[in-house]
Amino acid sequence: MAIWTRSFSPDCSLRIKFYPLNSKYIPVIKFIARLDLEEIITFPNERYSKRKNIYNFSIMKQSHLKLLIISILFLLIIPTYFVSPAVAVQYSCVGTPGILISAPNDKMVDHVCNAADRAIRFLGKYKLKPKRAIYIEIIEEVINQDGYKAFGSYDRQSDRIRMMSLPALLQSSKSPKMYNMQFDEEHYLGALAHEITHAIFHHNSKQIEEKWNNAAQEYLAHATQLGVLPAQRREDIIISEDTGPWEPGDEISVTYMGFNTTGFAVKSYLHLTQMTDPQSFIQILLNHKWLYISVP
Repeated sequence: MAIWTRSFSPDCSLRIKFYPLNSKYIPVIKFIARLDLEEIITFPNERYSKRKNIYNFSIMKQSHLKLLIISILFLLIIPTYFVSPAVAVQYSCVGTPGILISAPNDKMVDHVCNAADRAIRFLGKYKLKPKRAIYIEIIEEVINQDGYKAFGSYDRQSDRIRMMSLPALLQSSKSPKMYNMQFDEEHYLGALAHEITHAIFHHNSKQIEEKWNNAAQEYLAHATQLGVLPAQRREDIIISEDTGPWEPGDEISVTYMGFNTTGFAVKSYLHLTQMTDPQSFIQILLNHKWLYISVP
């Protein structure tokens, strides 16, 4: 159950309780007016007809007409605005208070906070930190990202991340995979870390048009995604791909990523973590202005 309250004065407030019913949240609305210290008038009553979408009103005295009119206005607005398959509730992470989460319930909150903590720790090794709050919205439908289906996405304009919940993601296809492995809870944390890295990248990069630094973003996001996985899982992925890091003269591009996403991730992780002076390359990524990166 979620509760939303709006106070108009110390003696007058609107309270809405959302009760789960068949995967929907049904609002029960009370308009409360304290006319004196002893008398409290509440309306409408808590009976709600889902089939006819009708609220049943208590009989009110004529002297309470103004309060009745106000409540009717809210009753016209609130059902349209709030009744949906899932009403979002706001959460935050205790360990990482800069992570703000919007979700229909708290089932994914621990996953988001865990992934954020891992990503921030990994990127902190390269002196990359969030510069402002990171907003993450957990949704129940597949994301349409530039014409293809995605589990998650980061929008630079709104500075927000949208991510499918793990149950919705697992139900979105018969056998979802990540890096040629069956998608599971650990890969979900990795996917969240991937999107969080996109946000932190933009917090630290120059204001460059996004199409010019996609390769730089994806290099860092995939390196982080592998970096936050358990050591044995990461090692299994690296061994299965049988490739090495990016070499001097190689071109890091989203074209290569499109043909071999797992290979792109492995090469990026190995290249980043094996450099003796990663900071100089990090600066290349943050200031990059072309479709591909030539490895120095």
